[in-house]
Amino acid sequence: MRNDHGMAVVSGCAARSLTAQYTAAVAGLTDHRFTRRVGALHTLAMLGQSSPAHRSAIVDVICAYLRMPGADTATHQTAIQLLQQRLRPARPEFWPGMSVDLAGAVLTELDLSHCRIDGDLRLDNCVLQGQTRLRGLVVGGSTAIRGTRLDDHAWLERGVFGGPVWFDGTSFGGDAWFGETRFAGWSSFAGATFTGHAWFGGVDFAAPVDFGHAIFHRSAGFRGAVARAQVSLSGTTFHGPARVSRRDDGWNISAPGWQVVVDDDNPAVGRLFWVGGRDFIEKPVLVDSPA
Repeated sequence: MRNDHGMAVVSGCAARSLTAQYTAAVAGLTDHRFTRRVGALHTLAMLGQSSPAHRSAIVDVICAYLRMPGADTATHQTAIQLLQQRLRPARPEFWPGMSVDLAGAVLTELDLSHCRIDGDLRLDNCVLQGQTRLRGLVVGGSTAIRGTRLDDHAWLERGVFGGPVWFDGTSFGGDAWFGETRFAGWSSFAGATFTGHAWFGGVDFAAPVDFGHAIFHRSAGFRGAVARAQVSLSGTTFHGPARVSRRDDGWNISAPGWQVVVDDDNPAVGRLFWVGGRDFIEKPVLVDSPA
């Protein structure tokens, strides 16, 4: 007959078995054999599927592995694929409540499209090789992508960022597409470099946004964007056209020291043009950034 004591014994055995499997899998990530490394990753994913309480720790281990220098490409791809599957709510193996820390990682063709990260996302100081795809990404907490180098095009359309977002000092090597993304919290692109076209059409800036000292080498498109709070363009450089559109009785993007030159053939569209001096430059109050 099963009693409380018997159930506790079973639970304790199961816990010891889980711990042993987890420990062996973590150790297997450094095995010199490719098959053992891949098997260790699949074991970790399996353990997390059966034990929700351990999922956060398992995601941390997978992220730490992806941050390790010198790891082989094939095992890296297995790790990122397993992570993607656990972050996509449309899949049966979705893990809610996760945070993802890939700061400093070198990643190829990163694809977090349609993923949902309920906690924080960190991609600080990463090198993202190939195209980066974050289409439809939902982040509930803060997003930090500071000092990151994106070597090719970046696709971030229709994302939802619930907390503050930092792209400070990030370099976009190709085109950057943010169309129809919602920034619910403070967003900062201070000192960012856009080598290709930058498209912010239809973006919803629900809180202050800072483009201070950002450099746009080609066109910057803000048509249809909605700025519900202050926009800082302090020291921003536009080498190509920065197009905005009419909203109500004014323009959808405006900032101290900047005026709009209306297109000759379309009075609903214009280009930002700097007319101010130092006395016109203002910056919104910064919020604390994550450590």
